[in-house]
Amino acid sequence: MTYCETLPALPGGVGALSDRLAALSRRIAETGDLIADYRFTLARARKLGIPLPRQARREARRAMRPIEKAHTMALLRLKIIMIEHGWN
Repeated sequence: MTYCETLPALPGGVGALSDRLAALSRRIAETGDLIADYRFTLARARKLGIPLPRQARREARRAMRPIEKAHTMALLRLKIIMIEHGWN
């Protein structure tokens, strides 16, 4: 399941707010899918017994930090917009 399937249904509309919400929803879905893929890949490697060197794990984790930060910030922005417009 992708993250876009779990986003709240917001009242539609045309205009700048609708465009901002669409862009934000897309960003949340894309970063969420990347995070889920990263976790799935590591879990699958662990399940298959593929040894991952510590350095490789560190590099992968370091590469994921900006994506996780972008995901968290996009979720926070969405929550702020929803609260500002009375959707809570």
